[in-house]
Amino acid sequence: MSLKGFFSEHLKTIQFSWRRVWIVVVVIVAFVFMFGVGALVYGRTYEDRVLPGIYVGDVHVGGMDEEDLTEYLQNMQTKLLSEGIHATFKLNDQETNFIIRPEVVGEESVVELVDFDVAQETEYILSYRKDHNAVADTFSAIWTRLTKPHIHLSGVTLDKQAILEEIQLVLKGYISEPRDASVDILSIDPLQYEVTSSSVGVSFDYDRVAGLIVQSWSDLETPEITIASFEKSPDVVESDVEPILGRLPKVFEHGRLDIKYTDPHTKQEYTWYVSLEEMAEWLEIQKQEGSGFVFGLNVASTTEFLQGDIADLVNIEPQDAKFQVGSYGRVTEFQGSRPGVTVDVENTYKAINDAIVERTLHDEGITKAVTLLNKQVEPNVKTGEVNDLGISEILGIGHSKFLHSTPNRLKNIRHAAYDKLDGLLIKPGEEFSLINTLKPFTVEGGYFADYTIKGDKMVKEIGGGLCQIGTTMFRAAMNSGLNITERREHSLAVPYYNDLTNGNPGVDATIYDPHPDFRFVNDTGNYVLITADLNLDTADLRFYFWGTSDGRKGYYTAPQVSKWIPVGEPRMIETTDLAPGVQECQYAYTGAHASFTYIIEMPNGEKKERVFNSYYRPLPKICLIGVEKKVETCEEGTNCEIPADGEGANTTVDGVNDAVVEDVIINDESVEG
Repeated sequence: MSLKGFFSEHLKTIQFSWRRVWIVVVVIVAFVFMFGVGALVYGRTYEDRVLPGIYVGDVHVGGMDEEDLTEYLQNMQTKLLSEGIHATFKLNDQETNFIIRPEVVGEESVVELVDFDVAQETEYILSYRKDHNAVADTFSAIWTRLTKPHIHLSGVTLDKQAILEEIQLVLKGYISEPRDASVDILSIDPLQYEVTSSSVGVSFDYDRVAGLIVQSWSDLETPEITIASFEKSPDVVESDVEPILGRLPKVFEHGRLDIKYTDPHTKQEYTWYVSLEEMAEWLEIQKQEGSGFVFGLNVASTTEFLQGDIADLVNIEPQDAKFQVGSYGRVTEFQGSRPGVTVDVENTYKAINDAIVERTLHDEGITKAVTLLNKQVEPNVKTGEVNDLGISEILGIGHSKFLHSTPNRLKNIRHAAYDKLDGLLIKPGEEFSLINTLKPFTVEGGYFADYTIKGDKMVKEIGGGLCQIGTTMFRAAMNSGLNITERREHSLAVPYYNDLTNGNPGVDATIYDPHPDFRFVNDTGNYVLITADLNLDTADLRFYFWGTSDGRKGYYTAPQVSKWIPVGEPRMIETTDLAPGVQECQYAYTGAHASFTYIIEMPNGEKKERVFNSYYRPLPKICLIGVEKKVETCEEGTNCEIPADGEGANTTVDGVNDAVVEDVIINDESVEG
């Protein structure tokens, strides 16, 4: 059969039909429509929930609404703080594990050394891949369902310096600095000395620690970090010393080195000197570019000398102009401004050291005296025309009560209120920082310490009571209608700061150097003057903000608690700092969700409202329990116990018996009430 015949017999003519076409088109359109509607409905169901398939670390959070996600993140935050940072280091083939507690528990609050903002992270996760466009958000919901993305928290913060200090407290008994070859002066007249040998040191690499902790917290995982040890070579070895030993007698033959200073105000002249005995004690071998190895003076010893009696006599703190409101509302100056003077330690040391180095290099033109160098420090607020300040009325008042405060807490409140804030001027447009105003947070700066729980130790920290200042300033700034640029609630619902109208927590502000800070901007167009009133009999603290009103009115609603969170079981932490069986405990605090609204009514009728939400985490009762020190024997003659704080000053590591440095300096990057 031919091909043509085959097709003629087996194929029938298919007649074209518009009816069939329309049926197919209608079916396709209906399917597309139904699929589109279904997809849009599917996407719409996640408008107020986390998109499906999303994980934070290895935990699925897809489908959670704001309340569920907030509660989950808060619980994880508490869990991570409770479990701490698990660290391991290896030395002499011996592996040692320890835990760092990333929180400092004080009388008034808990300071988290690692933290994240639950509200900010909740908003970030809820809005992940959402464009507020129905079609785009639908495609995003389908995409996340299929791809199951693993995301990380966006803003974990870490107090790197404080964390490293905690780690170094554990490791410092194992650290030995490399020892340079040097000369030990036994006698000056006659000159007798011996060359001390160099040795290798042992230290630890902290570079990756902070990043690993942040990475783990970003995935809501307990950090497990390994800290590597390494050897540090000395800068000076024996072969560097031999060529300059012949110049050693010249260092002492030229006699003592005088340091001269003339007071710029009184013109009185002063002379100090580095004696031959001090030279012998501070002498070290230094490498200088272009000169090779020379004799110089140790920078730490010389700096300590300059910062001691010399600085006490020379240094003058700058003094800000301060003002008060007198009769008839007139502003008068009660303290004039004055620039300060401070010893320029760095450049004075360089001049002293250069004079000693000369004695290694040549005999002619030897410097016998150097000039003490200083720097002028300008005050923040200078004396000016008092009547031009534009201060005529009270803008707002902040009030809090400090019942049942400890004596040291009261001293800190008084010092901060009267010595730091009373009479302070804030310039127009200036952003006020409470931390910068209250610094320095030291005993020398006028502050007193109280005990806090830090890890497994009771330690004294400066600054109890300063959050009373922060809270009262926060209330004064709001009642003055000022722009609040930084404020953070306490971690705990401390009764000191409950609202005076309904007794609820919520209207407080914590500070801890360097952050969180309390800040606001003086946007009144005129100076703002702060005055303080502290009544010890009634336990009342008030700050008054004076200025010239532009007609605005600031106030805030009473805080409302939407949820109280019960505390968990007491937490017991073993410590060797207390006698066996002795307990030191911190109070338990109930958690809470609270909020209030800050309202500013502007003179043009505009009404600005800002809601402050506060989360106070529950804190169980925490007790330190004294236990016996545990001693593990690694091998015969070797003690594997981690040295207690302050012990182990001459620990032998890898056969190196060197003096252990008390502090390790980290070239990187707190005071709370």
